Amino acid sequence: MSSALSEQMILSAVQHHRAGRLDTAEELYRSALRLDPGHVLATHHLGIVAFQTGRLEDAARLFRRTISLKPDYPEAYRNLGALLRAQGRGGEAIIYYEQAALLNPRDPDLHGDMGALLRDLGRVDEAAAEYRRAIALRPDFAEAHNDLGSLLRDRGDLAGALECYRRATGCRPQLSEASYNLGLTLDALERLDEARDAYRAAIRARPDFVEAHINLGAALQRSGRLAEAISEYREALRHAPDHPTALTNLGAALDDTGQSIDALEAHDHALAVAPGFALAHVNRGATLAHLERDAEAVEAYREAIRHDPGNAEAHGNLGLALTNLGRTAEAVQAHRQAVALAPDNPKHHHWLGMALLLTGAMTEGWAEHEWRRKLPGFQRDLPKPAWTGEALGGKTILLHAEQGYGDTLHFVRYAPLVAATGGRVVLWVPDPLIRLLATVPGVAEAVSDRPPASAFDVHLPLMSLPHAFGATLDTISAPIPYLSPDGEAVAAWGKRVARLAGLKIGLVWAGNPGYPEKREYRIDRRRSLRLEQLAPLAEIDGITFVSLQKGDAAGQATAPPAGLRLVDWMDEVTDFADTAALVANLDLVISVDTSVAHLAGAMGKPVWILSRFDGCWRWLENRDDSPWYPTARLFRQPAPGQWEPVLIKVADALRKQVAAP
Repeated sequence: MSSALSEQMILSAVQHHRAGRLDTAEELYRSALRLDPGHVLATHHLGIVAFQTGRLEDAARLFRRTISLKPDYPEAYRNLGALLRAQGRGGEAIIYYEQAALLNPRDPDLHGDMGALLRDLGRVDEAAAEYRRAIALRPDFAEAHNDLGSLLRDRGDLAGALECYRRATGCRPQLSEASYNLGLTLDALERLDEARDAYRAAIRARPDFVEAHINLGAALQRSGRLAEAISEYREALRHAPDHPTALTNLGAALDDTGQSIDALEAHDHALAVAPGFALAHVNRGATLAHLERDAEAVEAYREAIRHDPGNAEAHGNLGLALTNLGRTAEAVQAHRQAVALAPDNPKHHHWLGMALLLTGAMTEGWAEHEWRRKLPGFQRDLPKPAWTGEALGGKTILLHAEQGYGDTLHFVRYAPLVAATGGRVVLWVPDPLIRLLATVPGVAEAVSDRPPASAFDVHLPLMSLPHAFGATLDTISAPIPYLSPDGEAVAAWGKRVARLAGLKIGLVWAGNPGYPEKREYRIDRRRSLRLEQLAPLAEIDGITFVSLQKGDAAGQATAPPAGLRLVDWMDEVTDFADTAALVANLDLVISVDTSVAHLAGAMGKPVWILSRFDGCWRWLENRDDSPWYPTARLFRQPAPGQWEPVLIKVADALRKQVAAP
């Protein structure tokens, strides 16, 4: 009678247990044990209740009691193993899992659990074998496919991981973790379109999946889809308002759209939640740098390094901020540390290269500068080998532009040297440069469209030529001029310029700003002036200024500062050949650091370059001359943003120029 009653109690207890009424289930299990102290099921289930309610010592005792009552009971071994794992005693736990597997080798869930434990123990080969046993027993075991994928991903086998995650999502499309992991893997493979689709699938399965929203936002941000990225970060924050990664990522995206004040607030919120969060300190430093608060940016990067000394991004960004402050020696050391921490990251090598070139350390600088060719999205993927400086022996070499007009004008100086190695030189450059650069000595042809592969044998970006020729401070000069405009065009402009009174001085006051989210935009904001700022030059008699300004800023020529005699013919100028013909008739060019400064220098025309405090690396440090252009003179800001002292100095120099016999 007592046996029947205990069985009835256990049946009722199991029903309450499954329904989550643990107190009632526990009392019924205990009642059954009072009637039958050796009841295996009651003992085991009472252990499960103790495990579920956090009484681990009681649970362990009950599981061991179950095993002593029934040594061939696999679930007791498995649950005791799970308990020991929960206590961090994985080495003991695996013994009980293995015993459970001996007793019940065809339980896929058991093999899946063993795989997870073995992975935790670092026994990854055994873990992979257990996941594969689980899948062999249950081919549609989505969790096992997912877990095997994560193990393979951790081992660097992204292709294997990808296959596992696809199988997991195929078995169960609603398994959000598998879709998320698929997204991470595709992300690592730079397959951003597919990664975004996978993250979206994870979000469809679980709309409050915060990490999926964050990673989708990051993938969108890397693709330049900033508005969508911001939306995803905000959605993550709707579910987790204090999530530090979502906050600082939002800040970075806002910063990229020019909303730097709002970005700073987001970074500060992240750091209020997680003061030691290095990424937030790095991102905050970047925002401060964009706000031209470089001294504060330096402190932010140093704080990131304090919390995470191995953070290469923090060291690299620190180097950029130190350069902006004119602390180049410290910047070089920061970039060296970034390279040491991330030796395969081309960005840090590139930044080190520019810092070294600024100091005049050209041999190492050019070598490090070459790493830019490994940056994501660099240039064009050309089907022919890169030239390394060997004699060409009649081969055709394609020299191609890679950055701005100024860089192309600067480094086309090496085209005659390339031709001298016995090759036929073809230039691939933007259309506004074609007519002018076709006249460079040694250039056989200049084209603006990508040539077919059959049209050349080797290639090289123009900015790689100094490295190919081993340029140093003593050897970088070129025959000046190396750019010469068309004689008829020069004569035509000469008739018009001759009618102007006094010294004829060309004027460029602004560069091309580009796009707000680009680093070049922020540089241009520091290098460019407004025409009205040139008012000190209006006070000088004996000068007629000639606008050489193109782009949006050209419209300012219609309203020059009072007294500034400015002639503007630039609506008749269609390309650099036209500009060069006009420049040839001027006495002097005054320009901010933009393409016309290079044009004038390459023509051997006197050129005064107005340089921001954090001047371009090519102008070196603490010099008012340039080994690149013998006719150039540098007027540098004495402190960031201070143009007034520069213009006063230029005005004084102009007065002396006018007064000279």
